[in-house]
Formats: sequence, C-alpha cells, structure tokens
Amino acid sequence: MSSCVISEPVCVSIPEQKASLRSALIKSRPDEQPRQAQYDFMARAIAPLLPDDPFQLTAYLPIRRELDPLPLVERLKAFPIALPRTPSDPGPLDFRLWSPGDALDEGLFNTQEPPESAPRMRADTLVVLLPLVGFDRRLFRLGYGGGFYDRTLEMFRQQRRRVTAIGLAYNSQLSHAPLPVEPTDEVLHAVITPTTVYDQATRD
Repeated sequence: MSSCVISEPVCVSIPEQKASLRSALIKSRPDEQPRQAQYDFMARAIAPLLPDDPFQLTAYLPIRRELDPLPLVERLKAFPIALPRTPSDPGPLDFRLWSPGDALDEGLFNTQEPPESAPRMRADTLVVLLPLVGFDRRLFRLGYGGGFYDRTLEMFRQQRRRVTAIGLAYNSQLSHAPLPVEPTDEVLHAVITPTTVYDQATRD
C-alpha cells in the first residue's frame, strides 16, 4: 500500500505530493543563469567540500532552465568531466568522460550526452554535481521522478566508491517545508546556490 498524508477527506500519496511540488518548483526557476560573481562565489563555496585526494568530477548539461554547471567546472579546472548517459530502461546512469568540443549525442528527455564510444568513468573517488527540481534543509532532493540519480548514488555506494554528492540550484528551489520522501531517496552532502551553501552544518 502506498504511503499517504491524510488531509480530510482525501489521502494524497507521496508520488502525488511530489508531482504537485515538481510542477510549482520548475516554474520557479529564473530565466537567467547566475552572474559571473555568483559563479565565483559557488567556486569558493564548493572548495571546502572537495576531497583532498584526486577525484573525478561528474556534472550534467542543463535542460529546462537548470543551473548550468559548466562555468563552475571551468573555475575548478576540472575538465575532463564525466557526463551521464541515460538508460532507456530504469537503472543507474552511465557516466562517460567529456571535455568541451567533444561529440555529443541526443539522449532521452531532450538531453545531450556523450556517445557510447566515449571513455567510461573509472575513478573511485567522485564529486557528483546533480541537477534538481527542489531541495529542503535536510538535503533531500526532488528530481523529475525517474529515480536515475538515486539509483546511481546507491550503485556507487554498493561499489564502495567515495562519493560527495552536491546539488546545484537556484534559491527559489528551496522548499521551506520538508519534502515528501521515500526510502529510495538519497540525502545529499550539500546544495549550493548562487548565494548560499546548505550543508551538514546547516541541516535541520
């Protein structure tokens, strides 16, 4: 039986709650990307979160007015990055190495992704930059509902990889009320916006 919140006289399931929140939060995204000074702030903010050991940075190419991570990656001098290939069947993402100028294929959901021929990511220490629809102060993330990143983070944990998962978001994507969560929802290490860092120290 699916979990729900009782609100007289209707029982609203967690997936239904998420769908309603998702629609509102996507609409809240601004049309403009962060200013250069805000990307500078984000680069300074992420520095203390990075591992001391060599690591592989994974990122994404934005869709639907998501915050573009590439100016941040440039400031971190972290190319080549690993970008996800989205599977046609439910499963974890498949990360391949990519640098600006490398070929891209059209993927599912109007995404751009490295071709299958691109080198597969092999690193054991990872910093994963995630897109998101919304987040709360507990560092739970609301995505588009496919569960790809949750399954990917779970896979990395099973593979005993060292993972630092950091969401990138606009301030408007913060849910001031706790997000509805399910057992498969992963907690992030931090979320960085153009003006604020939400991490374990600020977690409610």
